Amino acid sequence: MALEPPGAWLGDVTAAAAAATGLRPGTALFAGGGDGQCAGTGVNVLQRGTAYINLGTAVVSGTYSESYAHDPAFRTETAIADGGYIFETCLRSGTFLIDWLTREMFGIDPARHADTLAALEAEASASPIGAGGVVVAPFWQGSMTPHWDSTARGVIAGLSGSTRRGDIFRALLEGIALDLAHSAGRAVAATGVAIDQFVAMGGGVASDLWAQILADATARPIWRSGATEASSLGAAMAAAKGAGWYPTIAEAARAMAGRPSRSFDPVPANVARYAELRAIHDDLWPALSAWNRRRWAFSTAPSGPADG
Repeated sequence: MALEPPGAWLGDVTAAAAAATGLRPGTALFAGGGDGQCAGTGVNVLQRGTAYINLGTAVVSGTYSESYAHDPAFRTETAIADGGYIFETCLRSGTFLIDWLTREMFGIDPARHADTLAALEAEASASPIGAGGVVVAPFWQGSMTPHWDSTARGVIAGLSGSTRRGDIFRALLEGIALDLAHSAGRAVAATGVAIDQFVAMGGGVASDLWAQILADATARPIWRSGATEASSLGAAMAAAKGAGWYPTIAEAARAMAGRPSRSFDPVPANVARYAELRAIHDDLWPALSAWNRRRWAFSTAPSGPADG
């Protein structure tokens, strides 16, 4: 089968497929797309000046453009639209990193102790911007955009005897937010596609603290999406156009996207502080990249004889 654009009719559910899936025979099938791109359309990223952030296992953010562009700062993908592209940044360590920290470092199962997670967020809220001097480079799973370095690994820097777990938790949230701000800034500079606001979705969006840190670090309002399944909704928008309910996917997105449930506006004083912290955070990569390659070569080299 040839590739088809989003919203294109692909055929109908056959009797055999209906028996295997429980779908009704004759149900029309329409082309969709990747889950991230569907999620972007699901929160109507097609409107000018809007970017999405998916705060899931990875942190993925994207903007829409009718014109093609490419740069190491993002990956270029076909949009779930009647034409155009998504410029998408990706940090592979998102809520995965929160789960790792709470489970492996604090000995807490986050799936069974939501009350403890709430306590950690309260402790992180009491920690100042900059987490008492702790800075996190959040590359536990390597770096995709903008560095494209699979040997990159995470670093927690600035620890002292007065560091508390709330400081580390906050530094982790700040490290992810600052990495997003860095990648988004590079994408804007490379494409000229402005970002006036972000619409956030995914499990991490439930954190008021993280949403506010993101707003302050990016100097952009963060809108919490009202869509619980934005990817499915975006695919449904493509199908709605294909079924003739709307003349374009863009019109389907305008009509079907849910209203944001809350907004978090950047606080000017906090924006200024995070601009200072981002300069410190951005300096970590040049210092770490060569070191990481040396560390990687050492850790993957054949082991020598054991000590006698």
